Amino acid sequence: MNKIALVIFTLGFATSCAYLASVTPPSKPPTPPLPAVTAEIVESKEIKKSESLQPRGIDLGATVKVVAFSSSANQNLPQPIWKSIALNIPDLFLFMGDNVQFSKTEPSSLMEQYHKLDRIPEYHAFREKVPFMATWNDQDYGPKEFLRYWTYVANSISLGQHSVYHAKIIGPKKKQVQIIMLDTRSFRTKADDAKATLLGETQWGWLEEQLKRPAQVRLIVSSIPLIAFEKSANKAANQWSNFPQERQRFFDLLKKTNARNVVVLSGNRHQSSIAKISLKNWGILFDITASPINEPLAIAEEDSSFEGKPSAEESFGLAQIDWHDKKMSLQIRDINNKIMNSVSFKIK
Repeated sequence: MNKIALVIFTLGFATSCAYLASVTPPSKPPTPPLPAVTAEIVESKEIKKSESLQPRGIDLGATVKVVAFSSSANQNLPQPIWKSIALNIPDLFLFMGDNVQFSKTEPSSLMEQYHKLDRIPEYHAFREKVPFMATWNDQDYGPKEFLRYWTYVANSISLGQHSVYHAKIIGPKKKQVQIIMLDTRSFRTKADDAKATLLGETQWGWLEEQLKRPAQVRLIVSSIPLIAFEKSANKAANQWSNFPQERQRFFDLLKKTNARNVVVLSGNRHQSSIAKISLKNWGILFDITASPINEPLAIAEEDSSFEGKPSAEESFGLAQIDWHDKKMSLQIRDINNKIMNSVSFKIK
């Protein structure tokens, strides 16, 4: 290449570079930061988490050794007690009423209260690991919502049944535990009525048939105490003693059916206690009241039927079955899993 050609080439290359520089688009502006996470987005995620809860089903063939139970849970407050309950590795949990707190004056629905319960991390984790059975009381009374949330109940009751009483027998032969969930709300009349009832004739007939079924242990769940407060003048309180004829009918039915190894589990009172009564020609009956999951009272109410001291703390109950030694232990435990009260008896 001669000198003239080299100069022409150099001038052309420089001109091309200048042109390209003049038409190159400007660099892109920096990407704006992502918007802050809003309350609406958080709420949406929480609802998705609630709806993603996968409840553990009941294995009717499993041997039951530990049953945990309690009642009276406020879904608007923390519920750390579920971690302590989980430490006992229960085979079943019985939710005995007032499982959420709901008032008709609240702007949101009863179903939303269940969603709030599902969003509590300790409950959510426990519910996915442990099978539940449930009944209701006045604070969570709502037929459509109850059956929508506790879907197993809808599949357990008779067609056309307008209440939630139901029962399961769990375990292999000679180790069968019958769980009877009573409904003390649907048929209740005024306590001062001459024909006052808690269960209604249909449920009474059903209960009699259930008590005739073969089982080695029977746990009967009532949303209100059966034995205690017999002499209470508080007719506004939720307790069987306000319905003395119904209470006596229950005792008489145990004798009539000759049902053995029966324990009553109850809730509602926002206190825990172990009540005991001796029934002539039948034996000793215990009623273990376990309440609350949270929102405790300042002072526990006493009663002459109590074994040991009652407690107004957050608490839960445990029924531990020793099939080898034919023995059952009934306990009340606090939020730290400490035993506050207990009794035991031989399984006959």
